[in-house]
Amino acid sequence: MLESIEAKPYEELMLYLIGRGLQVIGLVLVPIAVAGNLAEIAQAPFALSLRESLGLAVVGMAAFYFGFLLQGRR
Repeated sequence: MLESIEAKPYEELMLYLIGRGLQVIGLVLVPIAVAGNLAEIAQAPFALSLRESLGLAVVGMAAFYFGFLLQGRR
């Protein structure tokens, strides 16, 4: 019983760090999606279509949001 009481701050810290990591990933994915779509104008070989760009942006926003939920409000 004593171990579960001591493990709680560690679990909270891990959830906080995983949440922060997801937020960083989300913040990185959205500009990459925009830049990939803009690369289509320059006819670059690594350009993203509008569908791919929006999909990547949605994944980035979802990662940020789930990170926000995991981090918790302190």
